[in-house]
Amino acid sequence: MNKKQENNLFVKECITEALLQLMHENPLSQISVTELVERAGVARVSFYRNFTSKENVIEQHLVLLIKEWGREFEKKGDPSLFAQTLLDHFYAHKCFYLLLYKQNLSQMIYENIRGACGLNEAKSNMERYIKSMFAGTIFGWLDEWARQGMPETPEEIILLTNKQSQEI
Repeated sequence: MNKKQENNLFVKECITEALLQLMHENPLSQISVTELVERAGVARVSFYRNFTSKENVIEQHLVLLIKEWGREFEKKGDPSLFAQTLLDHFYAHKCFYLLLYKQNLSQMIYENIRGACGLNEAKSNMERYIKSMFAGTIFGWLDEWARQGMPETPEEIILLTNKQSQEI
């Protein structure tokens, strides 16, 4: 990565962090771009060079996080660890995901999961339906957990689901 790319990445991180801080204080709709760039310590042009909107900041952060999880999952090399690694990911970023719930932005999480499942690349209706069902299952699992404030650890969730599946 060259110096320009490093600087741009730093600016994006500053903007993202500033937005998340501001979202702890106010609803997203009440945060202005001016307030955001002031908190981030960057020029307004830097915001528009990297993002199309405040929502786009969150969307890009969600994509970054899901890619991070994907790399971790691939590194494990064991498909049976899918649920465990995914729950670990959400739990590691619990504050962020719960902030999105607090801001009534859970739909953004769902759309991110749909994208990660490859719905846009689906070649047929059947493939779209299957990927949509898979995305919906993941989101449903996360949604219920987040609505409760993520009180259980990932290990506890796995134990609960394993116990329940044995009882069925």
